[in-house]
Amino acid sequence: MVYCAKCGAQNEDDASVCAGCGEPLKVSRRERRGWEEEIEVRAEEFGERAERFGRRMEDECFGLPGGSSIVGVLIGLAIILVGVRELLGWSFDLGPFAIIVVGVLIVAGVLYKQSQGRR
Repeated sequence: MVYCAKCGAQNEDDASVCAGCGEPLKVSRRERRGWEEEIEVRAEEFGERAERFGRRMEDECFGLPGGSSIVGVLIGLAIILVGVRELLGWSFDLGPFAIIVVGVLIVAGVLYKQSQGRR
């Protein structure tokens, strides 16, 4: 027996319209597909979303697009500063400088994410 989704009336299996209200008796998409096929389709959709998320995360570092190149530039800059410090005999510590740079990058990433959310 098939039940009407609108009025709940019981109908014959081969009925195309409800005997109680005349509403067409449609088989939902989920009923047409087997549960194995449904699981496969859902898993594929989930995999595609996860892949897009992964690509987006690879492109961002500190929440900034192209952030991985920013990290490379910062490491290169730190190496150059160490070399210049040794050559010229300067006596400054790079620790506070590194902390400030990382803090600025985190704040910039947060501000960038918030500006993207307002669009």
